[in-house]
Amino acid sequence: MSPETIHILLVEDSEMHSNLIGESFFSGSAHIHLTTVSTLAAARAFLVDHVPDLALIDFILPDGKGTELLCANREQAKFPAVLLSASGDEKTAVEAMKAGALDYLVKGGTTLAELPMIVDRTLREWDHIVRRRAAEEALRRSEEKYRRLFENMREGVAVDRIIYDEEGRPVDWVVTDINPAYEEVVGIPRERAVGRRASELYGEVPDLESVLGVYAGVAETGKPAQLEFFFPISQKYILISVFSLGDGQFATMTRDMTTRKRMEVERERLLAEQEAILNAIADAVIIYDLDGMIRHMNPAAERMFGYSSVDRAKPLEERISLLKVETPEGKPFDLKNTIGRAVAGETMKGVIAVLRRPEGKDIWMCNSAAAIYTPDGKRAGAVGTSADITALHDLQVERDLYLHTISHDLRIPLTVIQGYAQLLQETLRGDAAGDRSRPICAEIMKGTRRMGRMIEDLVETARLEGGPLTLEKEGVNVAVFFRHLAASHAGVIDEERLRIDTAENLPEVPVDRHRLERILVNLLTNAQKYSPPESPVRLRAQPGEGEILLSVSDCGQGIAPEDQSHIFERFYRPEGSRRSDSVGLGLYITRMLVEAHGGRIWVESQPGKGTIFFFTLPVGSGDVV
Repeated sequence: MSPETIHILLVEDSEMHSNLIGESFFSGSAHIHLTTVSTLAAARAFLVDHVPDLALIDFILPDGKGTELLCANREQAKFPAVLLSASGDEKTAVEAMKAGALDYLVKGGTTLAELPMIVDRTLREWDHIVRRRAAEEALRRSEEKYRRLFENMREGVAVDRIIYDEEGRPVDWVVTDINPAYEEVVGIPRERAVGRRASELYGEVPDLESVLGVYAGVAETGKPAQLEFFFPISQKYILISVFSLGDGQFATMTRDMTTRKRMEVERERLLAEQEAILNAIADAVIIYDLDGMIRHMNPAAERMFGYSSVDRAKPLEERISLLKVETPEGKPFDLKNTIGRAVAGETMKGVIAVLRRPEGKDIWMCNSAAAIYTPDGKRAGAVGTSADITALHDLQVERDLYLHTISHDLRIPLTVIQGYAQLLQETLRGDAAGDRSRPICAEIMKGTRRMGRMIEDLVETARLEGGPLTLEKEGVNVAVFFRHLAASHAGVIDEERLRIDTAENLPEVPVDRHRLERILVNLLTNAQKYSPPESPVRLRAQPGEGEILLSVSDCGQGIAPEDQSHIFERFYRPEGSRRSDSVGLGLYITRMLVEAHGGRIWVESQPGKGTIFFFTLPVGSGDVV
């Protein structure tokens, strides 16, 4: 069937009129498909499953009025209808139109002959109605969509209109609509706001006239604007974006900026606090970005490095070329690489360097640096600190000189005393009258040996603390070393008390023989001193992961728990165990020597059950430290 075919439902109980109407349609050029029924019931049955393009309905039918098939509300009608009547009068016409008919026709020869034209006119009118309906529905849906969007926006939105005086000057604005978010931001309910003037609603807002000037300018020019101020009614900081809607209308989008504002205030406070802290720090502090450019430096850094404001802005390589920095040994210090490593994420602590200044005294610096990370783990730069340790270095030099001077000046007379005491012992050995004097000579020799050990400890401490210690490492078989140690120190170590236990197939370890000897002698003599004279002292060695574990144990009185964490400190001696032949440096020196080898040392002890000193030695190359 052709797409132009028009489906018409004819509801007519007169066979004659039905035939005339059919002939009228079929004589025309339009493609008509006519369905004819004679009762309301038949028409209703047809309409259950069909929607005709047009219905021609007789006014009076056997089972009722044709108007019963019509929809009084034309906007809700599913199809257009023309009401037919054998005799027409004004009352019938009015009733037909009220019932929802698009037209009313009196059945007659002339009218029926013009029926195709009337149908065409009616269908055009119906098409206009359908198009208008669709447009209105689309508009309704669009309005509903935008209303839903308007109501659910997180930003507060208000629609307003400028009020002008008789001379065309803006004097106020009126609120025409607001969304729930706006109610929350400004603290004014919708029913109170809509239709009210701004001067009535926002009277507490300071400088309301300047706000009006901005709003009027946006409404008149169409150019958007922004305002930010404290809103006293809701006690919030708000940001307002203003947009023109034309015809003196405008919309405002309001955001609650209170949290951000407070964060900004807190940020400013923290920055000021940070600035004060950095300025108060005596050490030089410099903060770098990822390119090594200086973002901030405190006054101590400005004084130390002498950078001008122009120098600070120079690229890293050009900037550090202004400085002459050396290692303690006098070699060039790679400052660029140090900063680069810190920016790359490496942490450095306690790196000593010397800043050679063209004018004034050189500065000895203890440098540390670390990367700066954002909360999400990204690198943002680095911070470097430089402590001026020149005074400490000078004191250390003076101390070392003092200790070396003392040790030298004491050793000469001490050697003389030892020599004459030995000579006196030899002289008195065959003399019967010397029985009383020989013990005195022995005490003199004992005292000189004690003093010699004290001097040696002081010198060794100065050497260890004076800078990097050079170790003359070589591969050592620990089991063989233990046996030679006992034999070579027979006068110091009681071989009868010593028990040596070494695991089989121990690897060689790279050590400085003289330093390892000092470590073991210190630990073994301590074990013998602080344990019963006949009790054994055990020396053990066993393999570990990349290292060997050595230990010295005794059966002595033990070390109190409160002393164990301090036992390796300089000049520390536990209460109740202070001896006249010690200044408290033996275990301190032992720890320094173990750590110089790259090892660790610790103690385990229970009062009354003895003590075990453990230390490790790495198994690796024999590099000089």
